[in-house]
Amino acid sequence: MLASALGVGGVACLFWPEVSSIDPGNRTIAGFALATGSVVIASLGNMTAIVNTARNLPVIAVNAHAMAWGSLSSVVVALLMGRSINFSFEPAYVLSLLYLAVFGSAIAFGAYFALLRLIGSARAAYTSVLFPIVALIISTLFEDYQWSTPAIAGLALIAAGNWLALTKIRQE
Repeated sequence: MLASALGVGGVACLFWPEVSSIDPGNRTIAGFALATGSVVIASLGNMTAIVNTARNLPVIAVNAHAMAWGSLSSVVVALLMGRSINFSFEPAYVLSLLYLAVFGSAIAFGAYFALLRLIGSARAAYTSVLFPIVALIISTLFEDYQWSTPAIAGLALIAAGNWLALTKIRQE
């Protein structure tokens, strides 16, 4: 419980400058609701991955099916919302799409499924707390993100929470 509280507190500190400046009148609240919904759906996906791992299903096949169903769901939602399906052949778009499909999806999810098998779902779940840190490091390198005191405190809390959650403490 303490490790979880440290992780949640750390993520809150990381994003406090952005959260504290939210204008309730704009679409930020809707974005927050969508992000919260995506976390619920991702959790359902994790539970499915746990079941598939327990059944010893092949990682590549499970990943391919998950990506196919996710793609199909996205197309259905877009069509139901009246959106057009289009594709840009701009090199930057195609390269970024290939990067996300190969590294950000196929390899990343395959590695996560393998991690589930190796260390179990409870410990593997703590890796998701590290995602905002990785994103901020990339933003620091490429987008001139400026670290604030709350962000540094958040980083420390997340590290402490992960250490606590992943360290085996002897009980006597």
